[in-house]
Amino acid sequence: MEITRLPLPEEYGALFACAVEGIIREQSAAAHAVLDEMLPVYAQERGITLPEPLRFAETPSGKPYLAEQSAVHFNLSHCKGLAVCLLSPYECGVDVEAKRLMRDKVVRRSYSKTEQTAIAAAEDKDLLFTRLWTLKEAYVKALGIGIGYPMKEVGFTLQGGAIRCSKSGADFRQMLYEGFAVSVCVLR
Repeated sequence: MEITRLPLPEEYGALFACAVEGIIREQSAAAHAVLDEMLPVYAQERGITLPEPLRFAETPSGKPYLAEQSAVHFNLSHCKGLAVCLLSPYECGVDVEAKRLMRDKVVRRSYSKTEQTAIAAAEDKDLLFTRLWTLKEAYVKALGIGIGYPMKEVGFTLQGGAIRCSKSGADFRQMLYEGFAVSVCVLR
């Protein structure tokens, strides 16, 4: 498995990706393999001692975390073709998606009026639909809530390289990497 470190400001942590094929179970296994391989590297870079053996736990809403270690937070995402792992000193979320077809029903249900207007005016509606969706997913994953969160309540505006969010307390980065939209959220 070849793991690539993607560009991310150091204060946010580190983001890793690997190409993956197969069904969802294999994609998930690849994301976990990236975590297993890169967590010790990240900890060593940051001067963090990890407990032996590593133990994982879940919040009541199901978000996994490292038990007995509060200095490292992580989040995983995968889709057909790519698995990603975000390691951070902050609560964090990451999402990755290949460009998806824009669906009007999803836009009406899950996107703010500002986002709906931007998508309607976009040259590549499918790409903007996907970019905004990955930002929403990264945000709710950082919160530890998941997509049960009313997605329409969090809105994003993309202007050049700037990402503006209707909610405060979160920082975002997004990149297009080999045909995938990868979005990162850290709660600082």
